[in-house]
Amino acid sequence: MELTPEIKAQLQEQKKQCIFCKLISGEMPAKKVFEDSKTISLVDIYPARKGHTLFMLKEHYPIMPYIPADEFKHYFGLVPQLCNAVKNATVTTGINVFIANGGPAGQQAPHFLMHLFPRENADGFFNFFFKENVSLEEEKVKVLAHNFPIMMSNHFGRNPASWHTGPGELPAYLKEIAGENTIIYEDEKSLCVIAKKGMVKGQIKIYSKVEKSLIEKLSIEDSAHLFYVASFAATLVFEGLGAQGTNIIMRSGISDDNSDGMLVIEILPRSAEDGLNKTLLWEPKPPSYDLDSVMKKIKDKAWSIKYKEEKEANTESIVLKPEVIKINSVSEKEELSPEDEIKKAIEQLIH
Repeated sequence: MELTPEIKAQLQEQKKQCIFCKLISGEMPAKKVFEDSKTISLVDIYPARKGHTLFMLKEHYPIMPYIPADEFKHYFGLVPQLCNAVKNATVTTGINVFIANGGPAGQQAPHFLMHLFPRENADGFFNFFFKENVSLEEEKVKVLAHNFPIMMSNHFGRNPASWHTGPGELPAYLKEIAGENTIIYEDEKSLCVIAKKGMVKGQIKIYSKVEKSLIEKLSIEDSAHLFYVASFAATLVFEGLGAQGTNIIMRSGISDDNSDGMLVIEILPRSAEDGLNKTLLWEPKPPSYDLDSVMKKIKDKAWSIKYKEEKEANTESIVLKPEVIKINSVSEKEELSPEDEIKKAIEQLIH
């Protein structure tokens, strides 16, 4: 969304008290493993897993919808390379990305960031081991399935991509998933479904049609696209289901809670009363091992990370301008402008 002068002023005041902005500026010491002109990555000093790494934009944005298009693509485009560095440094078979949008979803500071957790079988980390036993009402599924393609169609209408002409072919590894769940959106690079059974009602799963298992095999463009589809999905449940926040969880490679090794991004609609933070969040505590040694290993693997812009026939930047929807309507138009609705909703989310 386009930030108004009022919001920009509010963010500047918020920035003065932000602990992560102080780490980025050097006002507080930080254990940096990677840094470029727009982003920075640090090892968490209270890690949930050995190699637990934080990745954030240098500029202060409280939640995902505030991130400008160029910074969004740069940030999420680097995820494969950083995941690869963390996995190689810790010699693990899998990795998770965890994002909390809003206080009800477990966001603990007003600076948008992601957590990277290297994973493997028998690592004892069960926070993302879901019991999927609840279903969304069929009427609401139909509304989400109606509105998500409209959002994406409007987006591509404003920002054409040379590769986008239709849904494309479905890879063999996704045919069973597509058959067992309700497809709510599909393009050449992604498949989005509503899980028949989820941890929460309205849980969305997003699969890559480019790569079956490993996030580190995605290009900058393909990774950015997968996460911007996730950002629209988060907006979909925020507006469509009245969620008060969202979690975005990426699974890649082999771990106890990803035995098939599929690359998938899950969107969890959240509310303050759902009690899921007891399951999803971890207890911060100092490590029993030498954190500086872990930091050095990751830093040694991250030195070659670099953002390289792919050349496109259309060079117009992506504009992450979510469409506003209502769960009681399948109309493509709303009386209030999308900007006013989104601004109001986001302000409620961060206050």
